[in-house]
Amino acid sequence: MADLTLQNLVDKLPAGTATETADDVNISLKTLMGEASVQLADEKVAEFSTKLLGAAASAQVDYNAANETSLTGYPNPTFGTPTDDGNGNIFSRRTHTVSVQVPVDVDETVGV
Repeated sequence: MADLTLQNLVDKLPAGTATETADDVNISLKTLMGEASVQLADEKVAEFSTKLLGAAASAQVDYNAANETSLTGYPNPTFGTPTDDGNGNIFSRRTHTVSVQVPVDVDETVGV
């Protein structure tokens, strides 16, 4: 079964987000999120996930345009109705979905 490569994903991330060594790929959360600093105590998991999954959705669009096998595991997010929080800030829910085929051996998980 086909899946995106990490390179497909990295191509959709901000330049310099990922670095590759002989045996590993590292992602700079600071670069991905456009922050001056990111620490483990920062409440940034939602922002990280949203930006990473947004890039995966964009990479899937490109993948599907170039290949006969279409991936559906990384769809674009759905957006909720914008609402005012009462303090003049407008918010909307963004819901990301990831669908994967999980074999008995979870180390072989791939996108669908």
